[in-house]
Amino acid sequence: MIELRDIEFSYRKQGAPALTAVSAVIGPGVHLLAGENGAGKTTLLHLIAGVARPQAGEVMIDGTPAAGCKPRDMGRTFLLEEGMQLPGKTIRGFSRLHSGFYPNFSAEAFTSNLAAFGLSGEEPMKSQSLGNRKKAQLAYALALGVEVLLLDEPTNALDIESKAIFRKLIASNINEEQTLIISTHTVQELENMFDGGMILSRSRLVFAGTEEAVATRLAFKVSRAPLPDALYSEIQPGRVLSICLADDMEETRVDWRLFYSAMHSPKRSEIAQALMKPRHPDTMLPQD
Repeated sequence: MIELRDIEFSYRKQGAPALTAVSAVIGPGVHLLAGENGAGKTTLLHLIAGVARPQAGEVMIDGTPAAGCKPRDMGRTFLLEEGMQLPGKTIRGFSRLHSGFYPNFSAEAFTSNLAAFGLSGEEPMKSQSLGNRKKAQLAYALALGVEVLLLDEPTNALDIESKAIFRKLIASNINEEQTLIISTHTVQELENMFDGGMILSRSRLVFAGTEEAVATRLAFKVSRAPLPDALYSEIQPGRVLSICLADDMEETRVDWRLFYSAMHSPKRSEIAQALMKPRHPDTMLPQD
């Protein structure tokens, strides 16, 4: 369980805040982290990973502060950043030096993940394409078995087939007790896998909650004409995508891309009001 308690973070004392009054509770499952460029996504990942400390507030993982934890606790979390360069000539060489810090690392899963991507793990990293380096890193990260896995733009540089493989590897490597947070701009590629989401806007967390909590309050509909009762709509060629209040017996899958757009639109307050009294206690909507 990850707890974010009134986090404040700035890179300079006089600079604009990178994160402001961020509070949420994130349980096990696969979670989306979305926001515009500069919204604070990477900063939030750094704070959860414990590589940065908030100026105010706390980040707790199972009751232990994320920053300043003891060496035995550091094997619980792993952050794979966009453009990260892992030391070692090959990914297997890196794993031989690094995996010992992670007690739940599975060499068998690592080999299987590499094979799924068509890699052996002995390919020289420097001579590999950006896409193949990303595949090797993801194969390793998913095999670590950490309690909290943080992936920053994991599908960047992956081709269509590799993205499909990555989806399958998430399903086969992440168990129900682990928490996987994926920061991405391409929500559609993974949205049916998300158990919940967090949406940042201008350094503030404007939504954090589970898919179930959203789906029982809001209905995501496709129609040929605009719906008069829609809280938010987007007109596309040949169809209209809408978010409406859900009926008592109605529950639809969350369109996270549409929901993200709605939470960055002038209709955000109306959507927020619809979520203020959730049917389930696991929805949290931080206030602006």
